[in-house]
Amino acid sequence: MKARMLTSHEAATAFAVEQWLAEQDDDDTYFLLWSTAPTIMLGKYQDALAEVNQAYAAAHQLTIVRRNSGGGTIFTDPGSFQYSFIAPSEGGGIDFDRFLDVICQALAKMGVPVRRSSRNDLTIFGRKFSGNAQYNHHGHVVHHGSLLFDSDVSEMSAALHVDPLKLKSKHVASVHQRVANLRECLPDLTPGQFTRQLFNNVKQLAGPVTDWQPDAAEEDEIATIRAERFANPAFIYNQIPQTALTKERYFPGGGLVKLALTVEHGTLTSLHLTGDFFSDLDAGELAASLVGTEFRPATIGPKLTAFLAATPIMNISANDLLELLFS
Repeated sequence: MKARMLTSHEAATAFAVEQWLAEQDDDDTYFLLWSTAPTIMLGKYQDALAEVNQAYAAAHQLTIVRRNSGGGTIFTDPGSFQYSFIAPSEGGGIDFDRFLDVICQALAKMGVPVRRSSRNDLTIFGRKFSGNAQYNHHGHVVHHGSLLFDSDVSEMSAALHVDPLKLKSKHVASVHQRVANLRECLPDLTPGQFTRQLFNNVKQLAGPVTDWQPDAAEEDEIATIRAERFANPAFIYNQIPQTALTKERYFPGGGLVKLALTVEHGTLTSLHLTGDFFSDLDAGELAASLVGTEFRPATIGPKLTAFLAATPIMNISANDLLELLFS
């Protein structure tokens, strides 16, 4: 096995490394351990508009990326750690056991009372601290997982739109109740100590291991994959052909606002504004000024601000509507 602790804190770079390794004619297994800046990671088949609180993500400068693998949306930050295995496929298909067994053994050596739960989760005290995902590519399997060590669960809750059916199926009321940080059972370890112990344990379990470092030419190839795929807004936002959304909120002193909108391939294609607010604006003209714009706070915001500067809504600001649109 070959192993490396990635120095980049960009998920897009880590995903590009994974894909590049999977595309090499190499029969070795690679193990990567890495962490990110505050980031929202979408699964391959998920709708960014339905899964992410876009207004919160923009206000708190959270990075949004999309994986090549399926599974759910997760939040990662410097208090969580990600690991990846890239290995030759063994018959194709999805097989979590092959790699989760190694991670469970490595954590058990540290005294973590780890348990397997459902198809791809790891738990302590009945609460999830690790989700895992996997995909096959060019004759290789890429398995990656996240480990919550001392992650900001409050920011996780604010940044993600968690399906209430998912929470109900697990008999919990909120993200806070559903997840746990490993710090609860490893209170004496710093994040750095935790990653070093985990990295060394995996290497010991794997047998002979050598360090891996890409050369300059390989770094360039990885950077190209990152730019063309994982850091490309079209890959992140344009995966879902059409999304229909409805939003409504009562603003004290301003009244009720209802928004019905559709987004196709990341672009706003229709918008209907109704409510009991007071204004001289023409709702049709407002919609026309925004339709055709890439549906992101950074692109919708300036146009919305300019329109309402000319015809304001009583006690409801452009920022209020922007937050509602992307909440």
